[in-house]
Amino acid sequence: MGCFYMFDIKRVSHKLVALLPTLAQRVQQLTPKRVQQQGLTLLLNKFFQPELTAGSLDFLAQRYLVLQVSDWQLNFAITLENNKLQVELASVQQDLLIKASSQDFLDLICGKVDPDTLFFRRRLSMLGDTELGLYCKNLLDTIELSRLPPPLPALLLSWQSLLATAEVAADQTATVPGSL
Repeated sequence: MGCFYMFDIKRVSHKLVALLPTLAQRVQQLTPKRVQQQGLTLLLNKFFQPELTAGSLDFLAQRYLVLQVSDWQLNFAITLENNKLQVELASVQQDLLIKASSQDFLDLICGKVDPDTLFFRRRLSMLGDTELGLYCKNLLDTIELSRLPPPLPALLLSWQSLLATAEVAADQTATVPGSL
């Protein structure tokens, strides 16, 4: 006779989400730096092609915007050279650092929260040239999630929902009497 296991989807989701940073770090460790750099460069240039053509990213010329996904130990710089975005994984130059968790960046991408809210809650930090930060914020405010290739918006929204569910489950577990 077989066994039937009951499980709480919220707890399972929380555990899966908790593994994402470790999984991302492992993939990052196993993927050659050159492949990571070239992949990010290719993706960003393809995605921002309309802005590159229009000159909307000229504010990045000879400036380095560093993005840091804190829980994934992912850190990379973006700059503009010869009207193309360039990515550096170990940049020594930094005009602006924007740092947040993967969940907070995902919430931004999905339009679930605005950057000002995260900033004032100290969940998004900026260090450096605030004018460059405002240029980036204003540019990103004009880009809709629907601009991503067809499977990505649905996947990102599902992932964001899973993260939100896991966060609620973790909060509920923390508030259960007798739990540590």
